[in-house]
Amino acid sequence: MLIAMDAQHQLVNAATADRQIEYYCPGCVQPVRLKRGAVIVPHFAHVHATDCDAFSEGETTEHLRGKQQLATWFAASGYTVRLEAGLPEIHQRPDILVRRGTAQPLALEFQCSPLSVERLAYRQHGYQVLWLLGRPYQRQLHLNSKALKFLQYQQRWGLFLLFLDTQSTSVRLLHHVLTLDTEPLTYQTIRLDTRSQSVLHFRQLAPKINTPTLPDTHLRHYYQQLMLARLRHQRGFDALQVACYQRGGTIAQLPTWTMPTVPQLPLLSVPYLVWHAHVFFALRQQSGRLAGSQLEALIWAQLRPLLARRACLQARGTLIQQLITTMITMLSEQQVINWQKTEWQVNSDQLRWRKH
Repeated sequence: MLIAMDAQHQLVNAATADRQIEYYCPGCVQPVRLKRGAVIVPHFAHVHATDCDAFSEGETTEHLRGKQQLATWFAASGYTVRLEAGLPEIHQRPDILVRRGTAQPLALEFQCSPLSVERLAYRQHGYQVLWLLGRPYQRQLHLNSKALKFLQYQQRWGLFLLFLDTQSTSVRLLHHVLTLDTEPLTYQTIRLDTRSQSVLHFRQLAPKINTPTLPDTHLRHYYQQLMLARLRHQRGFDALQVACYQRGGTIAQLPTWTMPTVPQLPLLSVPYLVWHAHVFFALRQQSGRLAGSQLEALIWAQLRPLLARRACLQARGTLIQQLITTMITMLSEQQVINWQKTEWQVNSDQLRWRKH
């Protein structure tokens, strides 16, 4: 921990603490020892083993250093900074709580260990939170990367991830993160030096969106992989192959329109082909016309079980509606459904298995 409490119940930063004074944990009020030297990051640690719920032992040097760097960066940018501030109403203690003027407080969490985020309840209590990831998460991104559970969203950046490099004292923003089946995740990157660029500059970034272009061979390559069954052992494809068999077809016989050709938001736990195929199955059970609300309910029923857990997304409902709207647009463009005055007409010609 970076702060402790003196005998007068005043909070003291480890960087400026007096070695001659006794200090106590602000959470469990048990004695703590100041640790400060030429190499280690100044911090406090419990004198005796404890089951303290507020502060855990064993923080890494990276985590301690990162919290200090973030506190310094936000303070230099005009924010009021509280290290390890307790929030009794949600029983949480964010790494840092910052506030500028009368704006809503912002909780900063620097994640350096592979811990669950489901227990955190900032959103339900009206707190904004910004997640920054440390070295264990700074690896090549793919659909099942652990870093993706920390995806966040804002309109200017789309889906984004933030990484803090404590060695270079810099923040790396990966914005407009997208996925396309069989292709690597795409994103755009901006790096800021926290020693020379302010938080205000960072939060006002409005990067231009460079829409990723697909290789001309993508669709042909995708079909080839399907035919050779190279995708079958990827997550979701074994179950999809079984579902196809049960309905009289195979993955390779799915209609062309089910093949993803446009980069999508990485919100599913499986490739987008799985969702598209299940929409195909569901529409095959329909005849005649569907009201707009019925069509949305049908698509949502296929989407819901396939969604990945993204606990840090505060705009999840908006993004899910965006996925549903995009699906309806695609179905209309591919003439799988046609608008007839007040309802959607299902086109059975587009709901047949392809012949080999």
